[in-house]
Amino acid sequence: MQHRFLTALCTGLLSFTLAWAQPVTPLEAKPDVPITLPPEPLQRVMQSVVTVQSRSDAQASTSRTLGQRREGTGVVIGPDLVLTIGYLLLEAESVDLIDHQGRRIPGQVRAVDNLSGLGLIRTLIPLRLESVPLGDSDTLPTPGKLWTLGQSEAAPTQLELVSRKVFAGTWEYLLEAPLMTLPAVNNWSGAGLFDDQGHLVGIGSLLVQDVFGDQVPLPGNLFVPVNLVKDPLSDLVRSGKRTGPATPWLGITSQRLPSGGLAVLRVSPGSPAAQAGIAVGDTLIALQGQILQDLPDFYRRLRALGPAGSRLTLTVRSQGQSREVELLSTDRATALKRPSGI
Repeated sequence: MQHRFLTALCTGLLSFTLAWAQPVTPLEAKPDVPITLPPEPLQRVMQSVVTVQSRSDAQASTSRTLGQRREGTGVVIGPDLVLTIGYLLLEAESVDLIDHQGRRIPGQVRAVDNLSGLGLIRTLIPLRLESVPLGDSDTLPTPGKLWTLGQSEAAPTQLELVSRKVFAGTWEYLLEAPLMTLPAVNNWSGAGLFDDQGHLVGIGSLLVQDVFGDQVPLPGNLFVPVNLVKDPLSDLVRSGKRTGPATPWLGITSQRLPSGGLAVLRVSPGSPAAQAGIAVGDTLIALQGQILQDLPDFYRRLRALGPAGSRLTLTVRSQGQSREVELLSTDRATALKRPSGI
């Protein structure tokens, strides 16, 4: 019964969602979306969203994949603090913010949290903007109405929170309960996601093709829940990183194969995987002798073996031959150029 209900719900939303997924801004696609936030939260939300512009060194490793110049959105959460998505800030040499009045405000990267995927910017001059309170992203009802606002948008766009399905990125990134929303919007990178009180509950990260899962593919957006950064926030602001051991990283970009195992799509230069001789085209078969089921299984078991610096064994198949490969995991931050300001 639950599966039939889900299928019917997704089918009913399909035509509506696809109309929103065209390459135009949400306001252009649906200019008459009702704005139902009360006046006071609406005013706070509107002035809290800023444009984030960053630039990295041309030789930085992430410049080849993310570009040297990046632009997205951030949300003011403190007198001189802006929360955004972390990939805008990786290896950034300079960061500028542009507020709703057109003021250009210089900033510095304060932290990039690889575990949550969120990033923090500290401004070099006072923002003089009202901070948005952080809401509770754990207790949001599904389904439930939320609002998003990205840079340069004239008004928030109403969204529906439709699932909290696990997301595993090919780049060794795992979110157990992200916020998956419909309809799909284009201005998602760092965009704020707000509840009906105008509290910030998520930061935009990705356009995904399967907000309900593989059985009912439907495009939407993934927002990172703000609760992931609440506990370590003071440490991130103070030192630029979480306290305690770092999450293990191998430097492998991979995806599940229908025939079993994980296909290696990319190996980061100088990473533990590269040093161990793992190469593009290899297949990861097992970790510690146990067959790998999928990406979430791989990442959970990798983290269960211990923090960065832990020793592990992967079974790797290359050109039809299997071999055991020993690796020593590391902290991903050590493979990246430290952003200016941290």
